[in-house]
Amino acid sequence: MAFESLTKDLVINYSKNLKEENIPVMVNVTAGTGAISRVISISARASVESITTNVGSAQIEGKIRSDVLVTNIDGSFESLSGTTNFSLPIINQDILATSQMLGSATATNLSNIQASENMVSFTVNVMAQPVLIVAEKSKVLENVSTLAEQKRDTIVYNDIISASSQDFDLNVELDLPNSISKILSIESQCVLKNADAGNDLISLSGEIYCNMIYLTADDEPKLKNHRYMQEFTHELLANGVVSTDNVSATIQNLDSNFELTGEINSTKGTVIFSNKLKANLIVSQSKSEEVVVDAFCPTYMLTNAYNSVTQQSIYNEFFTEKIDGNISLGEDSPRIDKVLAVGEGSVVATEYVSKEGVLSVKGKLLCDVVYKLDTDEGDIESVLAEVPFDLNLKSESLTEKSEISVDIKTRDIDARNKRSKEIDLLAELSISVTVMNNSTDAVLCDVALGEKRQQNSAPFGYYIIPEADTLWEASKMLLVSGELIMAQNPDLQFPITSPQKIIVYKQKVLD
Repeated sequence: MAFESLTKDLVINYSKNLKEENIPVMVNVTAGTGAISRVISISARASVESITTNVGSAQIEGKIRSDVLVTNIDGSFESLSGTTNFSLPIINQDILATSQMLGSATATNLSNIQASENMVSFTVNVMAQPVLIVAEKSKVLENVSTLAEQKRDTIVYNDIISASSQDFDLNVELDLPNSISKILSIESQCVLKNADAGNDLISLSGEIYCNMIYLTADDEPKLKNHRYMQEFTHELLANGVVSTDNVSATIQNLDSNFELTGEINSTKGTVIFSNKLKANLIVSQSKSEEVVVDAFCPTYMLTNAYNSVTQQSIYNEFFTEKIDGNISLGEDSPRIDKVLAVGEGSVVATEYVSKEGVLSVKGKLLCDVVYKLDTDEGDIESVLAEVPFDLNLKSESLTEKSEISVDIKTRDIDARNKRSKEIDLLAELSISVTVMNNSTDAVLCDVALGEKRQQNSAPFGYYIIPEADTLWEASKMLLVSGELIMAQNPDLQFPITSPQKIIVYKQKVLD
């Protein structure tokens, strides 16, 4: 006997965090004057420029942009900058040649710092966080033959309709805090607070933090430090996106430049600070499909085959946390006169563990602290401060099975020499957490008709069912329709948690 069913292909696109990959990169920054005495501070940031995919692998290409503050032999300050390329391979069997991938990179753990007369060399560890867009194809049944009873259900899922990286420019104006003769370094970090979909556009909002080290225009120039925060909003074009879509985004700083305007060496100057940023955008729509999830036949044996369907929900959550630490310079060090400047700093997350509703994040903040010694010469020194932290972040969307990615940036850092040879640090961190929750549903993908069942010829049946959650389960046990069971057992209630008797009898139609 032929048995037909109506099938369709269901394709769901969802994102998947791949394993973090690390690679050490040697960086060389050349001085213009060629008279370096010592290194005061170093900052480095990494960014992803492009990702190429192949079967089972991908290649991330990016750049490390370095800013180095040094003193020359004559005692003057000089700021150096340079760009270094890096290439990072990713191996994963889920990657296809046509796969879409997004990624961001972080430069951490500066080491092996060496200064020659005309060059500063150091090693930086580049950590990449790639995200793969997976297209999962499942065969589902829309309907089965009228010979069979069928249970239908509605699957609600998020389907990614767009994944892209977009560059954009953002300018910040800084009014000079006092007279200035030279800007030595400007560092910036961008933190995304919200991403919303509109009609054919995506609206981004967040904060950009700037840290400027400069020399004053006094008779005896002084080294100064100025920190600045500015909120921003920016809109990106996104064809086909509507206001009901969901947007997940991360942001990274690709490049920074500054321009002095107004009257330098006075209080009227302004710094125009341009930032080239990149946003990694994932846009998804909430969709639903009604499918057959189970089937049985009272007169024929059925063989049911099932497919799994992955459903994903993406949440962005933002936290602000304060941490503190202390640096001791040692007994042999001279006394500290005053702290002059604090670098922007970088954050290394060494471990994060998700439990029900709580994300535990462990890591350390690294930043350069420049200070003046209480000596006759007033020597200027620097130290790389390391502040460990252990934070517990409460999240309503987090489960033990959640996939998470964490981005931590320094919102503010303050350093004070409250004691003669010690420096206290207080920092405020901006933490962005992306939570991806996956659930799997089984859907019927095929039904095969088997042999005819041997029917009970008795006109009356008396059954004991120990337990059953639904009428559907009872119907499958007794091989009769749910309507017949309830018509003949009107007092039956579900779920059945203790043995219940069910009566089934056949009605004979008299001529």
